[in-house]
Amino acid sequence: MKILTESQRKRYSRQILSPSIGEEGQEKLSKIRVLQIGAGGLGSPFALYLVAAGIKELTILDNDTLSLSNLQRQILYKESQIGIEKVLAAKESLAKLNSEVEINTYNEYVDENSVVKYIENKDFIVDCSDNFKTKFLVNEVAVNYGIKAVIAGIKDFYGQIITIDPKKTACYECVFNQPDSLDSSEGPLPVIGVTPGILGTLEALEVIKTTLNLPNLENKLLMVNLLNLSFDTIDVVRSENCFCSK
Repeated sequence: MKILTESQRKRYSRQILSPSIGEEGQEKLSKIRVLQIGAGGLGSPFALYLVAAGIKELTILDNDTLSLSNLQRQILYKESQIGIEKVLAAKESLAKLNSEVEINTYNEYVDENSVVKYIENKDFIVDCSDNFKTKFLVNEVAVNYGIKAVIAGIKDFYGQIITIDPKKTACYECVFNQPDSLDSSEGPLPVIGVTPGILGTLEALEVIKTTLNLPNLENKLLMVNLLNLSFDTIDVVRSENCFCSK
């Protein structure tokens, strides 16, 4: 039984033309619910492309206010929105892009207490934050709640990204050792705006491909160097000593 409306067939016609997607794949995309952590440089392209692709629901957590210095890389926003909570500005922009997608935004500090309030019924949790503490938290929540995750990080012209399917694949902590102490108030990192644009777009791509059972970055770490335009994939192995194996 077909569930796409005529309007959806027209909106997503170019995706449906892909032999890897088709109407069946578009129907799968129209059912997924995603929890996005962070609405900045990575979160902007991630949210835009997922909402444009026609998922069912996107929930965003962030507690920052838009400032002038954000606009160099956070393409979800406009100058007229400076001084506004990012989640309010994000919801305004995304709702105008695709009114069929349910957009939920919450101005909350991201920690173990806030994240778990919104994890129920989600198919993915995606890290779009700018600090290691949050990335390890997203990984822990994904593993503990059995929810697929995509985690990316960037600095200057460099980035990395991995996709996690709990209980089946290597997790973030299998690849990166968690320091004894993590400070979420790390100083600002150098960033060329295009870097989070590319990595955030790749995060959206990973959600789409994972939903459609297409080749993805499970058990792989993609290293991106935009100075020399190299994309290197490193095979990673789930560690028997990691908490995700227990």
